[in-house]
Amino acid sequence: MPKQNKIIVCVATDDTERRRMIQRLAVKFGLALTAGDANKLIKQTPYDYDLSEAYQVLALNYNLNTSPSTTHQLYRMATQGIAVIVGVKKLQTQYEFMSETYYQGEI
Repeated sequence: MPKQNKIIVCVATDDTERRRMIQRLAVKFGLALTAGDANKLIKQTPYDYDLSEAYQVLALNYNLNTSPSTTHQLYRMATQGIAVIVGVKKLQTQYEFMSETYYQGEI
């Protein structure tokens, strides 16, 4: 399945479920061979990456409203073809246009 050039957002209230969703997507998009490999790539937040040099971002927790400049940078990275997968508890309506959204139970 080809990746759309959007931020990939995993929406689930439970941290464990968000982690599993990100792991499955990492395997699906070829970033890892197994869920265990994908788990090694996942960081707590996008701030744990050097975004100016990252070639992928897999973050367990992120609130798109927290930092508009970081969200814009993540979106810009996604439009350039860089895999940006973040987990959120709730997706706000204003970010739906820039997101390829997966909800709990969809993957």
